[in-house]
Amino acid sequence: MSKVDNLIESIREIISDVAIETDNDEDLYFIVSVNNSGDYNSIIDSFYLLEDTQLAKNTFVSRQTSQSFGELYLYFYGILNAVYMQQQAMFVLLRKMGLEFKLKELRSCKIFEIRNSFAAHGANRGGRDEKEHSFILDRHALQSGKISGYSANHESGFASHDTDISELLAEWDEVLDKHLNYIFHKVQMNNETAT
Repeated sequence: MSKVDNLIESIREIISDVAIETDNDEDLYFIVSVNNSGDYNSIIDSFYLLEDTQLAKNTFVSRQTSQSFGELYLYFYGILNAVYMQQQAMFVLLRKMGLEFKLKELRSCKIFEIRNSFAAHGANRGGRDEKEHSFILDRHALQSGKISGYSANHESGFASHDTDISELLAEWDEVLDKHLNYIFHKVQMNNETAT
């Protein structure tokens, strides 16, 4: 189990231990620093989402090396979406629990740029201040665990990406681990204060 998996499990265990000791749902809100059912349920749902997406990430890391291109694309698109879902779950957790964080740090991992270029806006990448352009993915690079591709219609004339998927995941996991530690310490402190 990874550090991220262990942290998620530890946080969920503290919350579960408190839940076992109470008959009233309102008595659970304090553990995650909220004061209503909607926020509490959003936090619990976010933890389920983190657990589910960790399963997807762990399966991706342990995937077989000989797969069809179709399977590689499924893994590739799946892992990028799983990480994006984790990012969104972290936003919910940190905001609802009132924890300070740097939005840029959670957004600046390279995996999100890769997702936007190849798996979210591949045919119409661009923005308010950018000319629309497209990216083409090198399917053969996927066989070696790399994300490689280019845009020949970028406003600069040519843009490309060439990176190892495992490096992207490691960078994200480091940021995720840091922010899960904030949450763990807050939940642990709330629990100790209540007992």
